[in-house]
Amino acid sequence: MYGWAGQRLRVDLTTGEITKEPLSYEYRRKWIGGRGFNSDVIYNEVPADMDPFDPRTRVCFGMGPVSGTAAPSTGRVTVTCKSPLTGGFGDSNMGGHWGAEVKYAGYDQIIVQGRAKHPVYIWIDDDKVEIRDARHLWGKFAREADPMIKQELGDEDIHIMMIGPAGENMVRFACTFNDVWRAAGRTGHGAVIGSKNLKAIATRGSGTVKIADPKKMMEVCNRLRQAFKTDPMKIGLNTIGSLCLINVANRDGWFPWNNFQFGSHPLASNMSGEVHAETVLKHREGCYACPIACGRFTEIRDGKYAGENFGGPEYEHAVPTGPRCGIIEDANDIWHNARLTNDYGLDAIECGGVISSAMEWFQRGLITTKDTGGLELTWGNAEVVDTLINQIGQRKGFGNILAEGADRAADKLGLPKEAHYYTITTRGMTLPGDDPRGLGFGYGLSFAMGTRGGCDHLRSLCCLELSGALYPGLNTKLLGDESANKPVTTNGKPYMVYYEENQKATTDCLQVCCFTTHWSYAVLTPDQVEYLNAVTGLDFTEEEFQEIGERIVNLERAYWNRLMSGVREDTVPERFLKEPMPPNGVDYQTNIGATLPLNEMLPKYYQYRDWDSKTGFPSERKLKQLGLDYVAKDLAPLRSKYLSDAEKKKVKYYY
Repeated sequence: MYGWAGQRLRVDLTTGEITKEPLSYEYRRKWIGGRGFNSDVIYNEVPADMDPFDPRTRVCFGMGPVSGTAAPSTGRVTVTCKSPLTGGFGDSNMGGHWGAEVKYAGYDQIIVQGRAKHPVYIWIDDDKVEIRDARHLWGKFAREADPMIKQELGDEDIHIMMIGPAGENMVRFACTFNDVWRAAGRTGHGAVIGSKNLKAIATRGSGTVKIADPKKMMEVCNRLRQAFKTDPMKIGLNTIGSLCLINVANRDGWFPWNNFQFGSHPLASNMSGEVHAETVLKHREGCYACPIACGRFTEIRDGKYAGENFGGPEYEHAVPTGPRCGIIEDANDIWHNARLTNDYGLDAIECGGVISSAMEWFQRGLITTKDTGGLELTWGNAEVVDTLINQIGQRKGFGNILAEGADRAADKLGLPKEAHYYTITTRGMTLPGDDPRGLGFGYGLSFAMGTRGGCDHLRSLCCLELSGALYPGLNTKLLGDESANKPVTTNGKPYMVYYEENQKATTDCLQVCCFTTHWSYAVLTPDQVEYLNAVTGLDFTEEEFQEIGERIVNLERAYWNRLMSGVREDTVPERFLKEPMPPNGVDYQTNIGATLPLNEMLPKYYQYRDWDSKTGFPSERKLKQLGLDYVAKDLAPLRSKYLSDAEKKKVKYYY
């Protein structure tokens, strides 16, 4: 067997049982790995109506057949569970080195279920797997617990997946980390891991990844690494990281100032990648086999936070608890907040989203200091944001309510329906800091369609309209329409989203960083198929590769359909649909007056997907074509129920 380790590891924390299961050729060929393996397990083993905190739920960690090889950026891991934030399908993706280490230990996937009697961690040392006491680690930040585990195990070179206090406290948007700073941020799986009393999974692997055609593999990898040397996005990401987007976002009007009330601000450059590099950048970091090294390490050098240091921030790490909450004048406040969300193990997007929602509720008079415990939730109040991040991570005070996520917090506070207008969520999860009225209409469509809700740059990733213009002719090659790279147009966007969703799904199966395949387009689908075949010795075609991605998207969609979530939930926050983008003192802003024309794009998207436009369910024909006959059987009785429910509730479809 080449590429794959050929087995998955199951750990039941209730019984202490540890088992290893072989993965058949047919199974590997159907799902490839990573996200594909995980989505299959969640669909088949976690009923749609099961509580996410039920001990019987699974948390899956998926690696791919090229994980741990010389292919560019092959250290990523997909983490999947039933989301405690949305109640639906939930996954996230993280970089670092842990995924490669798990492969070296001999596993393609780890599945954890059950609940330990007290805090524990799992120790994987090749074939030897143990469940160890972690009571002394409970309550520790990852940067504190990581060295403690390494000292305990006597090895500084092991790699560790870890949750922070937010996961232990079951904050519904807690995330996981590996190598201390590399986060899988979205959907709240850190809370599910915490509910199982699992603090960490420490791993040491002494094996290798067996490659079918080493000569061909090195030829492909060397060619791609040469391409990265002159790739425009690689150069920008290496030089100033994902904060390179700050000035672009401000110029094009998708900077989420004050919870998306505005798309730009005259002081945005205070937190730009250029300024960060000049003032607080300590060094750069790269994940496993990374040719880009976009990771930052920050050290604040002056002011009240002088001496604080941490890994990051990324654009989506800094923006939510910064400008989205109105903070812009002192960038050190923004870096400090990013450090706090890291320490607690919070999804920075959801954390900033729920705080900014509460600030807008306060602005609109929907809540007062009586609700907030005396806190004045005014825009730009850095001290209040600091307080709330701490309260959320500890589940104390008003933060205990916000720890439920924006939509749930509104309901817990008994706020009127109007309050949900300001939560900026889809399917119960906050959207990232990217306003589709400026970033692009493809992004807007993908926000409505993302199979985990609250879609972001690691899902559909419509970078063909963000960075596609840097690669002349690429949109024509992939989509047949060069005009699709223009953000504020509907031209080609339904097919763009369809294509990129499928392609991103298979990229997550390989466990390759999408910065090599989407933001940067140095690696295209033919390249991925070429190194996949060189590693595995198989004969995947581009068509089969894309079909596997389509299979995964349809399976994840079907999980939502079993929850009666379909076409009427395929929408975005009304702010983007109804409020024309206003000016905000930036002369060069290009998208003033824009709204998102979602209704123009949805019908065509459903046609590409072959989904029923009345329910949003995949057609029986499509499911059977993709080898998902059992899914077609599951959905058959639910189609008429969905229509009946809509009729009873007198639901009006948006488009």
